[in-house]
Amino acid sequence: MNRIKLNISGKWLIITALFVCALVVSCSKGDVNTYTKEGTIKFKITYLKSEKEYPVISLLPTMLTMRFKDDKVILDLEGWLGIFKSSFIKDEKNNAYTLLKILNKRYLYESPEGESYYGISVDSDIKIVFEDNTKEILGFKCKRALVQLPDGTNFDIYYTPKIRVVNPTVNTPFDKIPGMLLEFNLDMNGIPMRLEAVEFHNEKIPDAAFDIPAEYVNVPRSQMDEIFFSINK
Repeated sequence: MNRIKLNISGKWLIITALFVCALVVSCSKGDVNTYTKEGTIKFKITYLKSEKEYPVISLLPTMLTMRFKDDKVILDLEGWLGIFKSSFIKDEKNNAYTLLKILNKRYLYESPEGESYYGISVDSDIKIVFEDNTKEILGFKCKRALVQLPDGTNFDIYYTPKIRVVNPTVNTPFDKIPGMLLEFNLDMNGIPMRLEAVEFHNEKIPDAAFDIPAEYVNVPRSQMDEIFFSINK
């Protein structure tokens, strides 16, 4: 009799454990697909030109880190083994700031109202065709759109409405996209690239992450142009 009771208890223990595991898995999946306003996304960068065309590509970053909270976004890029770092900040008023660090030099450029981040070209004749196709990326159900450029170049992008950031693409060529981009193409300082989200962390982001450090010196666009011209050489 004791053996029978033990076997029954053991079965119920296994069933209970399996139920708890299933519940945890379903909850973690649900967490990804519920609306979120705060977290970190890491993007893999693939350059669409060869090093022969742009020798500087070998020194450029291969990852982009995005942190977001409510209506604020910061993008970080590091290259040249940490010697070079650029950041792009969108604040709650949709102002666009570009931060550049080279060794011990730190520069800040504030874009005029309606202008994109420094170095990100925006073509007014860009056409976006929204489609019904969907794709799952990092647990998010994403919608597809086709981007058509005036030069005949076409590429697809994927975005999700599940990440609730107000106007996340306001300072980019994709300001008409109703959601957060997780796969897209971008032209930065004349170099085309493909960005694909490879990591998502639903985590708390401190408000200080979006502050502009005091050591950054505000410079005009002409000076930023000179800096990037020398880098590209």
